[in-house]
Amino acid sequence: MNEIERILGGLVSLGMVAALAVPMALANSQAAPASQTAGKQMGMHGGLQAAVESLNLTEDQKAKVKDIFAEAKAKHQAVSSDTTLSDDQKKAKAKELHSATMAKLNEVLTPEQQTELKSKMEAAKAAKPPAQP
Repeated sequence: MNEIERILGGLVSLGMVAALAVPMALANSQAAPASQTAGKQMGMHGGLQAAVESLNLTEDQKAKVKDIFAEAKAKHQAVSSDTTLSDDQKKAKAKELHSATMAKLNEVLTPEQQTELKSKMEAAKAAKPPAQP
């Protein structure tokens, strides 16, 4: 009788673990795409923003840069959530947004800061592993 109780207790414990593991696994798999999306968005402007902010900006430049990135973020989110665009169209729009953001930043930065930013971006690009298809 004691052995049967132990086996039943083990089966009940195993069942409880399995019952708890399935919802956790589903939650993790659903959370992963959101975190990947956040990572891509962060990668697009997060690294650029950090590089720009490391350029010893004046208070006036800081205010202008903050506005530029806020606008870029809003536009990028609009493109990302636009269900009428294909992935290729979204990539093209993102490139356009990046180019426009860089142009606006270059209007605010001094030539020395522009050169330093370009160097930082090239170094980051060289250190970044190649994109996967």
